Amino acid sequence: MPELPEVQTVLDGLEAAVKDRIIADLEGYYPGTVRLSPGLPQSCFPRRFASFERRGKYMIIRLEGDLALIVHLRMTGKLVWDPSPGEILPHERARIILDADQAVHFIDIRTFGKIILCRTEEIAEYLPDLGPEPLSNEFDKAYLATALAKRKAPIKNALLDQSLVAGLGNIYVLELLYRAGIDPRREACGLSSLQLGRIVKHTKEVLAEALAANGTSVSDFRSIDDKTGEFQNFLRVYQKNECPRGHKIEVVKQAGRSSFFCPVCQK
Repeated sequence: MPELPEVQTVLDGLEAAVKDRIIADLEGYYPGTVRLSPGLPQSCFPRRFASFERRGKYMIIRLEGDLALIVHLRMTGKLVWDPSPGEILPHERARIILDADQAVHFIDIRTFGKIILCRTEEIAEYLPDLGPEPLSNEFDKAYLATALAKRKAPIKNALLDQSLVAGLGNIYVLELLYRAGIDPRREACGLSSLQLGRIVKHTKEVLAEALAANGTSVSDFRSIDDKTGEFQNFLRVYQKNECPRGHKIEVVKQAGRSSFFCPVCQK
């Protein structure tokens, strides 16, 4: 599933491609992919793009006239800009039709992704309860200490909870915990102030590096021009056999997902 760096990479590419352009129409080709807020005007288009923002793993694209698109890529969704679109593509679930006969394809093999069209005042109604952005000043050691004080779940599971911190996923949580020297199975409420500080530091560090590399492509992720990210070349434990210090990586299942960690470097 695309995480914060991948979603931001797609959003930045989308903004660069369509900023100040006009949406002529929004077409859905798979049941449930496109969702319209009740009571919208029968004809919502054409509308000009107004602004682009991200909240957690959600893209929020505001349009002129107090409407917005909320795009959630989920597991395998991707947006692909196309200057000369033709027939519906394999696994294309929706299409944003632009002026000048151009388009943005919504490709989604697993069909879990969504595009929601709603009024701007309704945006919060279509988003889940989300914690602070991990790159914001709000996400600091004091916040984490309070948020984890009564959490007996493993620290990896806690950091994957979007209501605790928005945008993190399996890959980046495992990578930041390796850098912080913390076993992903450690009880969240049992971590020291020093360890919490390291989690905050390395969360911001790993995400910044991944953003600079345009995200991680280990399966389906592609940017708006259908190119892969590069951060997979810098992963230290995820899907690795050895850590950078030459220790054998162990793999366990946590909450149905594989956790890669070094039992020597992470305590």
